[in-house]
Amino acid sequence: MNYYFLKITAELPNGFGGTAQGPFIKILAKYKDDIGLREHEKVHVRQWYALLTIGLLLSALLTLLVSPSFWPFYGLAPFLHQLLYKFVRPYRRWCEVQAYRKQLATGGYDSTDFAVSALVEKYDLNLSINEAKTLLLD
Repeated sequence: MNYYFLKITAELPNGFGGTAQGPFIKILAKYKDDIGLREHEKVHVRQWYALLTIGLLLSALLTLLVSPSFWPFYGLAPFLHQLLYKFVRPYRRWCEVQAYRKQLATGGYDSTDFAVSALVEKYDLNLSINEAKTLLLD
């Protein structure tokens, strides 16, 4: 059984070949056979599951050990990854570096330039080209 749902689509935000929202992956039709891209998005799905688990555990601990009034925090658990990704730049950088490392390791690409360029330009990470190369290749 897959831990993600894959949809091949004709439209995504400009400049992206795939996206992951929770357990849902969308990949542009022209990249449907790109194993590296699929693996990149699967990394994001696993990151979502990890934060979901942490959020649920923290909610359970707060509810059981501190006060039952913390039960609404269970509702935040599915959104924890998205919130951290959007608002915490070091977390976003970690997520994308892990995903691009996996993509480069599995995709059979001739160059790493596209990944370096993406880290520098797409994700508001404030990285130089050399910093991006170092993060990807170390």
